[in-house]
Amino acid sequence: MKLSVITVNFNHKHFPKLSVEALEKSVTDFDFEIIFVDNGSTDPISLGFLERAAQEKRIQLFRSHRNLGFAGGNNLGVRHATGDYFFILNPDTTVQEDTLQILMDYIEQHPEIGILAPKLVYADGRVQESCRRDMGFWDLVIKRTFLSETSWGRRRLQRYLMGDFHHDSTQEVELVTGAAMLIPRKVYEEVGGFDDRYFLFMEDFDLCKEIRKAGYKVIYFPKALVNHYHKRLSGGNFLHLLFRKVFWLHIQSATKYFWKWR
Repeated sequence: MKLSVITVNFNHKHFPKLSVEALEKSVTDFDFEIIFVDNGSTDPISLGFLERAAQEKRIQLFRSHRNLGFAGGNNLGVRHATGDYFFILNPDTTVQEDTLQILMDYIEQHPEIGILAPKLVYADGRVQESCRRDMGFWDLVIKRTFLSETSWGRRRLQRYLMGDFHHDSTQEVELVTGAAMLIPRKVYEEVGGFDDRYFLFMEDFDLCKEIRKAGYKVIYFPKALVNHYHKRLSGGNFLHLLFRKVFWLHIQSATKYFWKWR
């Protein structure tokens, strides 16, 4: 098998159906498999669709009775994958008909690539800022506090978020978000996959750093497009975030990340 598309679902309702239907419309000259890992979902919409799709042999479904998180869920999917390449794909995404072919054609010509990341586009047509420069502790603090309103904070935040980045140019970057990542099996296995000590957040940046540390490149590749129906889990002002569980999950992951890469 040339390619394994791996998606982790947790109560994503109608999105897995849209994602699978878009993948099934892909025009490729190679075989690929669609693997879903369900992380203990309770919503009947996504789970019902995935179970039916698995029965119809449209996908492979592996269910976890507990939520393993993004890293653990993807690692579970990889253990069952047979492809030479893994396409890590969020459930709230849809590929275009030529996305898989364009990605595979490029990465097979560039063995130095460890991660190939397509352009992500929101439902309203805006380009998602999916690349980052290596982040420091203060970048996270600035992004979540009043410091983002200071001139110093704005400058530092713009640098981290790559406000000067041209999203129509193929280029090497330091970090990419994990919504869509094409990774050669040999690279994934060499670095040990996602670090599942992260439950949610930072595991994508951590993998980028591990792959770069191993001597491979992280490449942003805008010729391939993925639609991302994205809702930021960690958005909002600081006081509001203090009362949200997802905020504290972000803090826990950030603490692990900075300790690991200190």
